[in-house]
Amino acid sequence: MSTYNIQEKVVSDSKTKLGVIGLVALPIAAAMYSSGTVALEQVPQILTSGVFPIGFTLFSWGVAAKLAIKLRK
Repeated sequence: MSTYNIQEKVVSDSKTKLGVIGLVALPIAAAMYSSGTVALEQVPQILTSGVFPIGFTLFSWGVAAKLAIKLRK
């Protein structure tokens, strides 16, 4: 494996890690934005307040888990 290939893999892995972090944080940031406050105690209530927030959270975290598993391989 050449140095260039190793460098490309590291860059690709770094982008995937940032993607995982973003996908996990996205529903939390959206919940905080929709409530208008930065109070973390309201986030679980907002994330479970309906079908769309629950679906959005599960989908986002599911994709993040899939990317995280792909990183481990």
